Amino acid sequence: MGNVTLELEPYTVLVGPNGSGKSSVLEALRKITDLLAQRGTTGALFPTESLTRWDRRSDQLFELDLRLPAEGEGNEVLGEGVYHYTLRLSHNRLREENRIAEEKLIFEGKTLYRGSLVAADADESGGVPGFRAELFKDTGAKGSEVLMDWHLSGISRIQPRVENRLLQRFRRYFAHVVVLSINPASVTAEARREETMVSFDGADFAAWFRYLHNNQALACREAAQKLREGVLPDLALFQMESEGAMQVAKAIYQSPGKEDVRLRLDELSAGQRTMVILEHALAVTKAWRSSVIIDEPANFLGLSEIRPLLLRLQNNADERQVQAIVTSHHPVAYDLMAERAGLWLERTPLGATQVKRVSAVIESVKDTDIPLSELVARGCVQPVYTAFRTASGSASCSSTAG
Repeated sequence: MGNVTLELEPYTVLVGPNGSGKSSVLEALRKITDLLAQRGTTGALFPTESLTRWDRRSDQLFELDLRLPAEGEGNEVLGEGVYHYTLRLSHNRLREENRIAEEKLIFEGKTLYRGSLVAADADESGGVPGFRAELFKDTGAKGSEVLMDWHLSGISRIQPRVENRLLQRFRRYFAHVVVLSINPASVTAEARREETMVSFDGADFAAWFRYLHNNQALACREAAQKLREGVLPDLALFQMESEGAMQVAKAIYQSPGKEDVRLRLDELSAGQRTMVILEHALAVTKAWRSSVIIDEPANFLGLSEIRPLLLRLQNNADERQVQAIVTSHHPVAYDLMAERAGLWLERTPLGATQVKRVSAVIESVKDTDIPLSELVARGCVQPVYTAFRTASGSASCSSTAG
């Protein structure tokens, strides 16, 4: 996908046809997050094969605005304001290589970091340009210049100092953004070490839980309580237990007069594993006051589970405890959230993704009593580029249809 601009609110639901770019948006956010948190190189996160096939340009440009509230007290307070982050990657399609051509961070008009390829260095390095970064203080005053590895984010590698607390806050926020597209079949119960962030598919949740258990005990307790109220009603606690050199994530069930039952994470059902991961993601991002971004959270969940989950996501976002972004084809997401907080994504064949608010897309049919999900199923809500066509078949968009 290319040339796409999205305005993501505290709570946003991305909807639209398959192939419109919803998952690609989440994947891009995950890759930027991982780059800023030192969880990968440009080569691993943005391989040349991920370039848009129909676009022959060899550069990728990502720009992101992030508003953060004030934090701290007294002389240590960091003011509310907007960060603007720019990342431009340059690809060599023949060699299937890439590098950062430009990376920049600005806060309320003040440059905090600026790095770019410098052609002038080429004469001293056999024709190969260097990547030079300029560091700035919170006041906007220029600091030192350093050479950086063009396969890594320079922002992620700057040492914390008293004069760069604004940059530290930006980096800390992205270190705590959780992006998930859960595949419960890949989830293992075993963990040899701690992981500070869960993987995109949730496969290493046990390693992440091991970290959370040691560093975010209250969030883990909240997640266990929500699981007890929902899909794991007899759950006493969720914990790590030693099995030889391995730590294993287990759900411990207790009933009066009976022995405790211990089930490994991978012995739970697919839906239960999904909810275990989602509940911990919701609890910890609320504690971190960061963002939780979920691709198709309704997959593997029952109707009685997805509605409360989406409502809690919305409530947490409304209370400014977390930013929540989800993609979904689920009827509950359409009917409960989409008109108020939805963005409709669509793409013409071999064309760019287009984005419109759901409220604008359904303007012509919103007066009907038919639920939005049913209107979409009947073909009454069509992509803009096919809006001139009549609905196929005999499906009716009127609430009086028999």
